Amino acid sequence: MRRRTIFQLAASGAVIATLWHDVQKQDSFLYWLAEKAVRAEDSGTRNVEISIDWATVVANSTPLTFGSNDFQVTSIKKATDPEYRNLLEEVGFGLIRIHHAKISDRWTNQDAKTWDVAKIKTIYEAYSGNKATIVQNIPNWAKWMETDDNGLLNPKEYDNYAAFCAELVKIINGQLNHQVMYWEPLNEQDNRYHKAGKLDELWRIYNLVAQAMKAQDPRIKLGGPVLTWDNSGRLAGFLEACKDNVDFISWHRYASGNAEDSTYNLMSYTPNYGEQVRRFRQITQQYIPDRKLPLFLGEYNINYSWQSGETRQHTHIGGVWFASVLKHLAEAGVDMAASWNIKDGVYGLIDPANKMRPAAQVFAWAIKYLTGEVIKTDTSHSLVEAMAVKQGGEKRSLLLINKSVKPASLKVDGLSGINNSQPLPIFYLDKNGVRETTITLDSLFNKPLPAYSLALLHLGRISG
Repeated sequence: MRRRTIFQLAASGAVIATLWHDVQKQDSFLYWLAEKAVRAEDSGTRNVEISIDWATVVANSTPLTFGSNDFQVTSIKKATDPEYRNLLEEVGFGLIRIHHAKISDRWTNQDAKTWDVAKIKTIYEAYSGNKATIVQNIPNWAKWMETDDNGLLNPKEYDNYAAFCAELVKIINGQLNHQVMYWEPLNEQDNRYHKAGKLDELWRIYNLVAQAMKAQDPRIKLGGPVLTWDNSGRLAGFLEACKDNVDFISWHRYASGNAEDSTYNLMSYTPNYGEQVRRFRQITQQYIPDRKLPLFLGEYNINYSWQSGETRQHTHIGGVWFASVLKHLAEAGVDMAASWNIKDGVYGLIDPANKMRPAAQVFAWAIKYLTGEVIKTDTSHSLVEAMAVKQGGEKRSLLLINKSVKPASLKVDGLSGINNSQPLPIFYLDKNGVRETTITLDSLFNKPLPAYSLALLHLGRISG
């Protein structure tokens, strides 16, 4: 897009909102200019119309849609902390991806050059009471395996790495009998191999490892390529080379690398998560038309740089951002997704003191109330969204999402079958925290939805 066009349109907030995705590749001054034009209109209350078509199911969500990564797994003390384990149960995660960049060293005995069975046993026993589906990631080769200056594995170590990964399958599923079905034998190795012009060697490693792991347990499902970004070309290359050895597709995507990016920009980006899923499904079906491979977004959060100073994921703004991402992932029919991550000081849904941040409450709501048939919704403004779900019987939920700096006065079409005077359970999340109460529809829509807020409404059967 030409810069002069941006200047000509800068006075129109509605047009800027539509074109924001194209503007993303421009410099920071244009970001500032575009947002200034939008914010000039952000006084008072925005009127928004939302429609719900309960007869149209667009996808099905499950607890696997609303998973997260466990970063605590390299420390027995942290992984087995009873208070932390209780919080995992409270949120109710249905999927947990076990990952740390140094698992291949911290879970091993460096002298014996093999896995530390006792340590793995202790860590996995901490999950014995948790019913979550586990995705076990093996991020890379161990320290004792020879690499070049760029971290690329020496070809003479390929078989050793395959045996190394297969041994972990044997330990966890055989010796310890934990029956983990989902495995990723790589993690974000694509950038370094691409830079070296050797992606074909990475795919060769994957094939060797996958075959060795399946030889230990033919039931397991192998996922890849665990891309650093949602790069369509790299996915296509992987599928061309590895289609016989892949059971699910795995990739990562963070919204930004700049803590100075505007909240408007971050909130405007969330629909792209659904587009990623649709694009990757299309590519996968092109290369593997005879099998339906699950799609797994293995990591996502607001900012990929832990040193950037980004903190919005700690606040109600992060809660609203995650709610919108979850809506778009669910509507696109993603099979599995895992945020980065459950607990730490920078990204965690839970902070180091075992306090749940607002986004943790969003995941708890989603797992309990937003699993089921995902219903078609439409909105008259891109920054105000709705997610509607039928859970079976007469259980229905409606999540209202205001991603805007401006309060939203809502008119919702699709609730005419509900008695307007009937008190309904509702949860709120905004700058004042989380609260639960009851409300009538008349009361709900007579008061604007605050800036950067959520409202989760429980509905019964809707007649008519």
